[in-house]
Amino acid sequence: MTDKEKQEWADLQKELAETQAELEKLLKESEEMDKEFADAIEQLEAIREEDNDNWLMGINPNPPSGEAVSGEQYRLPENYPAPREILREHFPRTANQCNFSGDWGYDAEHAVIVKEFDPEINPDEKFDGVSLEYAFIDKRIREELIFSRPEGERFEEFDSCIIEQRLMNINGVPHDYILVEVTAYPEKEWNELKADWESHDFYKDDPQGHEANLSRKEACKITYQAEYYFNISDFY
Repeated sequence: MTDKEKQEWADLQKELAETQAELEKLLKESEEMDKEFADAIEQLEAIREEDNDNWLMGINPNPPSGEAVSGEQYRLPENYPAPREILREHFPRTANQCNFSGDWGYDAEHAVIVKEFDPEINPDEKFDGVSLEYAFIDKRIREELIFSRPEGERFEEFDSCIIEQRLMNINGVPHDYILVEVTAYPEKEWNELKADWESHDFYKDDPQGHEANLSRKEACKITYQAEYYFNISDFY
């Protein structure tokens, strides 16, 4: 091989090496782009999943402002059975924690009597009185929005939050007063909206449909405030 041929061969090998290095660089960049793309897809799916969960839980990412109405229309009928008569039947899994007597707590005269220890209900356990109050709030809401109503007039996916809580002395008897805000959705409308949401694959690629569904859901939501009076002389 002549010197010229040797030089050409060396140049060719150098060129091949440079080409290989460039290809390896491009391959690495491609792998990095693939990873970034996969991460972006994963984040997008997480956002969509969260959006779907929010819908099912009744959470509107951009809820409109509004004031809660009085809960008078959602009160239990006057002839409704007392808590001690009905709660253990409707909530069998927590029947041994229904340490309540008295009335439904709509005012001080009809306060719920809470007992941390109630041998008639559960002779083996003592419970925290405040925790029992919160459990009762949840149960009364279910009685108001589900059990006391005929099928077709019930509500779904309710939520509640405490607006105010204070200790009161009423005729020498200690009471806990709790004001609660409740939100829920009429059963018929909720089922229709849920079916629409799921049949359109959660409106993943349809922002307008997504917003329209949320707007319809927000429009049918009920929001009201309800008072609870607890006689806590047993444990205060």
